[in-house]
Amino acid sequence: MGEKGKLLDFLGRSVLFKNLPESDLRKISLMFETIDLPMGEVLFYEKENSSDMYLVLEGKVRASLFDEHGNELVLAELGPGEFIGEMSMIDQLPRSATVIAQEPTKLAMLRRETFLKILRDNPDIAINVIKALVARLRRTDDMVEALAFRNVESRIVKFLVEAGRERGVMEEGKYKLRKMTHRDLASRIGSSREAVTKALKTLTFKGIIEERGNFWLVSPDAEEDIDP
Repeated sequence: MGEKGKLLDFLGRSVLFKNLPESDLRKISLMFETIDLPMGEVLFYEKENSSDMYLVLEGKVRASLFDEHGNELVLAELGPGEFIGEMSMIDQLPRSATVIAQEPTKLAMLRRETFLKILRDNPDIAINVIKALVARLRRTDDMVEALAFRNVESRIVKFLVEAGRERGVMEEGKYKLRKMTHRDLASRIGSSREAVTKALKTLTFKGIIEERGNFWLVSPDAEEDIDP
C-alpha cells in the first residue's frame, strides 16, 4: 500500500475522521503534506508556538516533558494511525510537550487553516474532536493518579501490565516484554533510575516480575499482588 493509500486507510479508522464518506476522506487526504523524521529528531519542543497537526504513518514518536536537569517524563508513545498536536491546533497555545522520533518516522501534516476549513465543511467532526481530547485527558488523569498515589514498585507493575496488554506476547500465561534500560523505564513512570533499579530488584525477589534473558515476564493480574 502506498503512502496515499495508507493515509486514506488511517483517516477512515481514525477517531477524528471516522464515519465520513470515502469521497470526503479522499479530498481530505490530499490536504496532508508528508514529511520524514529521522530517529532522534525533534518534531516540536514544549512551549513552541506552532499549530499544525500530524498523523503517524510509519514509525513511532514519544511526547515528553523535561526538567531543568534534562530528566525526562514520557507522557505518551504514538505509532501508526495516531494523531499528534491536535491541542495546539485547536487553541493555538504553545505546545504542551516535546515530541521526538523514537525510530525513523513518516508523518502526514495538516495545517491548522486547512483543518478549520475541513471542520466547517464537516461539522460532525467537532464531536470526534471532543471525544479525542477527552480520551487524552483520561490518560493524563491515569498518569497523575499513578504519580500522586502509587509507589515506584506499583508504577512499574502498572506500566508493564498496560504495555503487555497493548503489545506484549503471552507466554505461560504472562506478558512477555523486551527489557528497556532502567533510565528509559524511569522516564516512563516519573521516577529516578536509582529508584527503578532498587524497585526492580524487589519485584524480582518477590516473583512479581520474572527476568528471562532480555525479557520481563509479568502476570496480567500482577497489580493485585502489590500495594500501591
